[in-house]
Amino acid sequence: MSKSWLIALLLVSFSFNLAVIGSALYFRCAHTCPPDRPFLDRKMPPAAHLRPFMEKDKEIRQLRENFSLSKEVLLQELAKDPVNEARVKEIIDSSLVAQNALERRIGEKILAYRKTLTPEEAREHFLRRVERMKNRSQFNNKYPNRRKP
Repeated sequence: MSKSWLIALLLVSFSFNLAVIGSALYFRCAHTCPPDRPFLDRKMPPAAHLRPFMEKDKEIRQLRENFSLSKEVLLQELAKDPVNEARVKEIIDSSLVAQNALERRIGEKILAYRKTLTPEEAREHFLRRVERMKNRSQFNNKYPNRRKP
């Protein structure tokens, strides 16, 4: 192989290596925490981590497990060939009771948490959550079939 071909291959190889290193550095440094993630925002108080904050509550964890179990039982009942509609309706009713208890307890915890915040902190925290909900909803509307094979 001639010297000019070796130099050309060396330059191509060097440029590919430089591109890989550059992109790694870019993704490592340029993509830091997005501003709409309060659990990564150091300005928010530590109690702003609502989900982990509520997961520590044994009652909420138990209520969530009960609700998940009732959904699982419903799906298992629907998988049976002759569907027992009375049993399905009974499971749906128990699932609604479990969901209602879970939502009520979460609401009570959020209200208690809100009482610990200043009005400015509450506005910032809860408006940020509203914005995230809107973004998630818009994303789901934009890509409705993203999980289908």
